[in-house]
Amino acid sequence: MNDTLTRDEIVAFLSSIAVKMRVAGPVRDGKAVEYRVSPPETFLFGDAISYKSSKEFYFPQTERLISFRGGEAISAEDPVPTVIFAARVCDLEALRVMREVFLNGRYKDPFFERRMRENLIIGMACVSEKPGCFCESLGLDMKFSDFCDVMLEPIGEDIFKVARLSVKGASAFAKYGLSEIECDNSRSARTSKPAIRLRGEMREAEIFGLVDWEEMLTACQGCGMCTYICPTCHCFEFRDVSEGGATDRYRCWDSCMYPRFTLHASGHNPRGTKAERYRQRVLHKYLYVMRNTGMTACTGCGRCVRSCPVGISVKRVAEALMEAGA
Repeated sequence: MNDTLTRDEIVAFLSSIAVKMRVAGPVRDGKAVEYRVSPPETFLFGDAISYKSSKEFYFPQTERLISFRGGEAISAEDPVPTVIFAARVCDLEALRVMREVFLNGRYKDPFFERRMRENLIIGMACVSEKPGCFCESLGLDMKFSDFCDVMLEPIGEDIFKVARLSVKGASAFAKYGLSEIECDNSRSARTSKPAIRLRGEMREAEIFGLVDWEEMLTACQGCGMCTYICPTCHCFEFRDVSEGGATDRYRCWDSCMYPRFTLHASGHNPRGTKAERYRQRVLHKYLYVMRNTGMTACTGCGRCVRSCPVGISVKRVAEALMEAGA
């Protein structure tokens, strides 16, 4: 029985499975670390966190849903099964939130459902907290999540402790002896009570007035960067593209920070200011999703904190709301 793997063994596994599945992992792309479909030997095994999360392999930025040809509707091709390597705990827990939103509500998303069923995800523990990260404030253990098929934890130079967490994960790694390891259900992704959590007992109108949203968002440029790199943001729109007598319908990411996101056909916009739009973003993550799923739609990955061009921190905003009684 084997409960550790070397870097070379992991690369060999990923290379062998690449003949039948796409394999994506963190690679250095200029100055940034990004998830890319790339040869496994190019993947990073260090502690650097990616600029964006692995969310796109479950919820693509642009996705064709259906095509219309000569009066006939043709469904989109099935998603390509993908191995996602080295997903961090914050991104794994974000995927847990996304599953609740897309699969456990009133309506189920068949595209997301197929990817959840067919993808293989390999988690990677963080060794240290990164600038801007605050996952522990959300009660997460940065070294473990059970929301993956196999969890890796660095324990030495190019040596990784393995926790087999699903039958799918054990089956994929069977030649390395992982099939003999019992599923590790003894640990929890949550290590403590979250330090950042809105109580949700107040009505929205009361919460709206707890802080000066206009003053807090004076510097905001409304660029939407925070929404596009967030691992739990899931707003989208539909776009129809017609050419040569055929029409394709696409689902594309959208952002609640954009002025036209809530613009009505009448011309009325219920969230006409940046402050109103950012307030909705914060309360959606820390209050509304919590009411619907029992989970906070923020995992403390810190991407929005690191990337905001004017230094706005959602952590500080949430803490200000808590101090004010929310």
